[in-house]
Amino acid sequence: MQKNIILILILIISTPNLLISQNKALKLQNHILNESLNKLKADKDFKNALISFYAIDTKTNEIIAENNSDLTVMPASTQKLFSTSAALEIIGKNYRFTTSLQYSGKIDVSSKVLTGNIYIKGGGDPTLGSKYFNKNNINKFIDEWINAIKKLGIKSINGRIIGDASIYSTDISVGKWAWEDVGNYYAAGANGLSVFDNLYEIHLQSPKNPNLATKIINIEPQIPNIEIINEVLSSNIRSDEAFIFGAPYRNLHIIRGTIPKAKNDFVIKGSIPDPAYYIAWLLQQKLDSLGIKCTKSASTIRLKLLEGDTIKSFRKTIHIHYSNSLSEIINITNKKSINLFAEHLLNHIGFISLKEGSNNSGQKALSDFWKAKGMDTDGLYLYDGSGLSRFNGITAKQMVFVLNYMKNKSNNFETFYSTLPVAGISGTLKSNGKSTSAENNVHAKSGSIGRVRAYAGYVTTKSGRELAFSMNISNYNCSSSEARNKLTELMIAMADFNL
Repeated sequence: MQKNIILILILIISTPNLLISQNKALKLQNHILNESLNKLKADKDFKNALISFYAIDTKTNEIIAENNSDLTVMPASTQKLFSTSAALEIIGKNYRFTTSLQYSGKIDVSSKVLTGNIYIKGGGDPTLGSKYFNKNNINKFIDEWINAIKKLGIKSINGRIIGDASIYSTDISVGKWAWEDVGNYYAAGANGLSVFDNLYEIHLQSPKNPNLATKIINIEPQIPNIEIINEVLSSNIRSDEAFIFGAPYRNLHIIRGTIPKAKNDFVIKGSIPDPAYYIAWLLQQKLDSLGIKCTKSASTIRLKLLEGDTIKSFRKTIHIHYSNSLSEIINITNKKSINLFAEHLLNHIGFISLKEGSNNSGQKALSDFWKAKGMDTDGLYLYDGSGLSRFNGITAKQMVFVLNYMKNKSNNFETFYSTLPVAGISGTLKSNGKSTSAENNVHAKSGSIGRVRAYAGYVTTKSGRELAFSMNISNYNCSSSEARNKLTELMIAMADFNL
């Protein structure tokens, strides 16, 4: 009898809490965020699309809304969040890449002749001469090298300038990238000795009428031995529809497609086929112009090894160039979505974790890192660091796992959070949600690749909660900008969430 009374009392006490819990669940099912999500699912432009969404409260881990959150989707550039967050954890926010100027052989004091070689030893720095960090003087590091050589009293070199990119694999292009992308600036792969963002410009002139041949008027910077076959035509379309086709280490590039008609100087950008060779060649050209002659032509470790030269000579370091800090590099990587920087981070994660700087080692180290942190990695497919490959696959839950980990378990959260574009304010989200509740309340990375639009990050809601979210639409039937606008409405709904 006493036991029954106790049970009744427990039921009486717990019933209000149960009703409150049920009421809360009912509210969650009908709140503005789910209404916005249901609107997307009913949109005629998304009838063939896969919509993946997942949002949780970072404080309580409560699931606020979800849809297809366990399905693997192409992340596009939101994949950079995987690379940049892990780089902060594995490499460290204060890390600085180095590029060393070295020499082998001996310097004759009387004749001022170096009998040996000058080496440029790359340390994986993606920012050497980068326009993102050296706007006023991208050649400053070359001036430093020349001054260092002059200080040694060298007036001529009985040898050559050699670029050494051996810290990373020679496979600088990702095998899972589309051929249409390879050769273009946004598909510049990680090289142990990268320079000038690994890009060059082709300046084209187009006729006043459409469907006519264009003319190459200049190439900047001048790339040694490059040969370009120009098949680009003029067009009534007012956007850049031209693509550069060219493999790494190959000097023959073909440009196809269209550019707007009646342009006197229209620029398309390509990836330098061999950055290590280019910078060695450029330094030799600069020295030659100053009267410091080399008896042999510029080369690279890769080329010398192919020729059978093992390059085992002892070297002395005469100058070390330091990059900006890793946190500064990641800030640009996320805010401006720089593929090259993300690929370097992936290679360097492999170098630090597995003592091998390559895309493959980086993939393994990155996947192993997140698995060790507790992520369910089933359905996770990582083939690069930037998200350019259409073979990449990540679930919304995995993306949110990274965000939630960085928020609650990482000492690098503030640094990571500060690198994210802000809706209506900065980076790739500058035009999203301006003058809405999303402005300044959504901090997220965007991603876009053919028929894919994605966003992942954090949002501060109207009720003061912080959500970590991932949203992705694949195979939509509208334009990319229309898909962006519709996903922005979902961001606004998150910011308006008031429960």
